[in-house]
Amino acid sequence: MPVRESEGLYRFALVTVGATFVLLVLGALVTSNEAGDSVPDWPTAFGRWMPLDQIVGNVIYEYTHRIAAATVGILMLVLAMGVWWKEKRAWVRRLGGVALLAVLVQAGLGGARVLFVEHRFALALIHAFMGQFFFSLVVSLALVTSPGWRRLEQSRSEIHLPAYLPRLCSAAVVGLFVQLLLGAGFRHRGMGILPHILGAVGVSVLLLGIIWSVRKVAREREVELRVLSRPALWVAGLLGAQLGLGIAAYFARRAARFDPQPLEPMISLTVAHVAGGALLLAALLVLTWRVFWLSGMRRATPVLQPAGQKI
Repeated sequence: MPVRESEGLYRFALVTVGATFVLLVLGALVTSNEAGDSVPDWPTAFGRWMPLDQIVGNVIYEYTHRIAAATVGILMLVLAMGVWWKEKRAWVRRLGGVALLAVLVQAGLGGARVLFVEHRFALALIHAFMGQFFFSLVVSLALVTSPGWRRLEQSRSEIHLPAYLPRLCSAAVVGLFVQLLLGAGFRHRGMGILPHILGAVGVSVLLLGIIWSVRKVAREREVELRVLSRPALWVAGLLGAQLGLGIAAYFARRAARFDPQPLEPMISLTVAHVAGGALLLAALLVLTWRVFWLSGMRRATPVLQPAGQKI
């Protein structure tokens, strides 16, 4: 693929990532304001596509969320078409197809959450999970279409990563998805806080193990392994911020438990906690993709450069 076309696809993928992140934040606003049932029908709203006279109160959150979801769906369709037409790597084209399918499933789940109120908790939980899963797919697409990833594909430097590191990263990704699911269950009042707290402890241990391993590899090689150390630094910073936001959001929720409706600062802290979880997932995915690629490259390709050379 020509460099200009490659960069254009990457930039459009970044736009899709940004729009999806905004959509996640809007979804958190819907849940935190208990606005999920403010519009009784789907795909229309109060029987119309643009009920401008009805967009007041909690309807603002729900209707804005729907508009953002439609926008993300269109962006993903265009991105998938661009990936299919421009990308020569078959596995990247398949990744784009999976992401397109995921956004369609997510749209259907959002509609089902509105129409089948008797199953609202289960559908809301699946909808929350699929939102983060779709976000992880578009983050992955942006990563593998980036100029930095193409440079990584062309690299032949020897990197001795611990054999356990890819498995540790995989466990952390799975654990973080489970943790996001437990958090959604608590926000939707379908389960208590204890599973979410235990999940936070488990995920934190895994992430700290990854950060320590990356630092150990860089220290032993006496080089700055930027391709891994930078996302590891982001993971460390976001983990600390996320733990702090989680504690603050929990105590704000406890303080507001007798309020007649959701109020500040509980709303903002909860939304920030959801946003932080998405950013932590994105940073971890970048690190995990790079760990897997470098581990696979070391096994599959000959070493052409001295081990002490910088990456």
